[in-house]
Amino acid sequence: MKQQGYFLLLDCSEFRAWLANQKITRSIRRLQVHHTSSPNYTTRRVVGGIAQQDHFKALEGMRDFHIKTNGWSATGQNITIFEDGKIAISLDRDLNSTPAGIAGANTGALCVEIIGNFDKGGDTMTDAQRVAVIHLYACLCDKLGITPDITSIVYHAWYKADGTWLGDYAAGKSSKTCPGTAFWGDGNTRAAAIKRFIPDVAAELKRIKTRSVDELSIEDKKRIEELELEVKELAATVISLLNSKDVLKQAIQEQGQTLLNTSTAVKSLEDKSVIKEVPAWAKPAVQAAFDAGLVDTPTGGSYDFYRMLKVLYTAGLLITRLEGK
Repeated sequence: MKQQGYFLLLDCSEFRAWLANQKITRSIRRLQVHHTSSPNYTTRRVVGGIAQQDHFKALEGMRDFHIKTNGWSATGQNITIFEDGKIAISLDRDLNSTPAGIAGANTGALCVEIIGNFDKGGDTMTDAQRVAVIHLYACLCDKLGITPDITSIVYHAWYKADGTWLGDYAAGKSSKTCPGTAFWGDGNTRAAAIKRFIPDVAAELKRIKTRSVDELSIEDKKRIEELELEVKELAATVISLLNSKDVLKQAIQEQGQTLLNTSTAVKSLEDKSVIKEVPAWAKPAVQAAFDAGLVDTPTGGSYDFYRMLKVLYTAGLLITRLEGK
């Protein structure tokens, strides 16, 4: 999570927790779907899913255009989704501010811009961006109590230039082709949205609402594997430098405690919600830490706290037996 100027940039994995902490003071019943058209994958010089242009430079460029050319008071959209899956919040047009997304149809709506040109012959959306798009709309539906359908999640192309509702894309009548004639691989029509986009959002909404804390996501599993490797490499370095068994044990224990507390190993544990029950995958590590006196209670921790204990336990760096026991 990084703030710069008028924008807050989040990883996709950070969005739901961030959204949960936001207080929405206006009624939002519609989620708009837009593509930026420009900037796009070409202007951002995307190679292998990675853009050469800085995220904030692209955001500031859009803001300047909206203010200086369109004459708006701030960035038009509330939220922007990048090709690498990162999500930007417009601080000058936050969630409680009416967007400038669809002329005549912005009241009670939230504007989401997806970086890219998704008309036929344009950009092919990256997997990371697809995941972020579906996750974001599902999280917004969950937060706002919205049921995903073609009246609550709307394409810009379903409106006339004056904001009159068409309910479908109609060439020559629709204000724009946005979010693209090849959006989501199906297009910008009502039938295209019903075919796949709306069902994909609904499926993700169901997943995030029913997912058990006992279930590790693919992203979590990958991060745990990375952390385990880092910890094992660190342990090897310590072992190569120390010869004394007693000193080694003390150093490893101190290193384990340092890893538990460092913000580089776990992102903002304090910001994570406490979960009532210890996840099944973390129980052996939690019990070992409790038995060794490293924690005073086996329950009441956060998801990331339990994840960190698992990493240390699996790597063999969690002291499970105190001296003299």
